[in-house]
Amino acid sequence: MGKRLRIVGDAVLQRDSTQSTSAVSRYGNNLVGTAGEYYVCAELCRRGYLALLTPKNNPLFDVVATNADGTASVSIQVKTRSIGNNQGWKIGKPKDSSTTPGDPFLVLVNLQPDGVPDFYVYRYSEFAARVNEEFESYISKPKRSGEPRKDPGFRAFDEKHFIDSDRARKNNWEPIVDALRGNGSGNNKKRGE
Repeated sequence: MGKRLRIVGDAVLQRDSTQSTSAVSRYGNNLVGTAGEYYVCAELCRRGYLALLTPKNNPLFDVVATNADGTASVSIQVKTRSIGNNQGWKIGKPKDSSTTPGDPFLVLVNLQPDGVPDFYVYRYSEFAARVNEEFESYISKPKRSGEPRKDPGFRAFDEKHFIDSDRARKNNWEPIVDALRGNGSGNNKKRGE
């Protein structure tokens, strides 16, 4: 009783004297990502849904959630921003929603030094559209030298570029909850439909 769990990101990851610096950097990002996935599962379980991690390196999603009777389920990709990260969420190039089965959800997790992280809940297709919009804005502006920008091969999404619709997603689990109640279009329709 009275104990608190504290997840610390790679910026403040502590190591003992037997752990090498390379081990810290190698495990730091994995621990941050895993922490975010567990936080997403915890939030859904707290709301009465079964949420489970998928095996590592699943290219489509990190968490599968279902309602209590198993008649509706959703898949969720999780992107976690570590404590002290001032550059936003670094992500690969978003896949076209036509190649993403079932239009899964995506949850951005922003770890906090003390307390529960912030969550931003998106349909994957909506998130991909926002990231592509931000990237097109970035790439269209030349560098200070006047040279055109090159595609770095990844995308970054940062709160400083949030618009009202992004801010409205903060800690708003309703899209996932609606899909699990069968009110929204989840990844899997109710059995028998």
